[in-house]
Amino acid sequence: MGRALVAKSDLQGARHQFELAVSKGYRSARIDLSALLIDPAAGMLDPEHAMTLYQKAWQDGVLIGATELGRLYEYGVHGPDPASTLVFPTNAASAWFWYQKAADLSEPNALARLAERDETNALAAADPSKRNELLLNAFRFYAAAAKRAYDEDWPPDAWRHWRYRRATLARLLAREGLMRQVADVYQTERNKQRPQESRLWRTIKTRLHL
Repeated sequence: MGRALVAKSDLQGARHQFELAVSKGYRSARIDLSALLIDPAAGMLDPEHAMTLYQKAWQDGVLIGATELGRLYEYGVHGPDPASTLVFPTNAASAWFWYQKAADLSEPNALARLAERDETNALAAADPSKRNELLLNAFRFYAAAAKRAYDEDWPPDAWRHWRYRRATLARLLAREGLMRQVADVYQTERNKQRPQESRLWRTIKTRLHL
């Protein structure tokens, strides 16, 4: 209901439904509620509360909570005017700390963000060996993100860009004579076991007789 109300631009109504869902123990509602609390256009800015909700979601096993904390710290939160002072300041160290926490548990968006970081740093690296090391790391993160998204049955459009970047980096590294390393990294990611299904998803499947 909360998400439907967001789609209808009834943000106050959506907030009420998200808060109700949170009070009833629906863990993912904390992510939806936080999105309203850091959106200047929603008119209910409370980034400190959003941070607490993200942390609670993460503690309760909602992996995207750590990724969203990373984004919160990476980009901060502006007031209603985009040119205004940040009402929640950026903190690069905290951002990468939370991205890494999520990536350690294979949250796809966090893995992709680490890939983007290493790919960007590779462009600035003067030493070819360092550049190739960073590109190989980026390839590994993109491969891991795509594998996890595939395992979780994400819509293809949601992770197509990661597959493209993975393929592009594979070609670049092959031209540098690193095809064997690329193949090894790719095979390692392919061989990783599908993550155990959450208790919630197993319950849903049982009730729907899937």
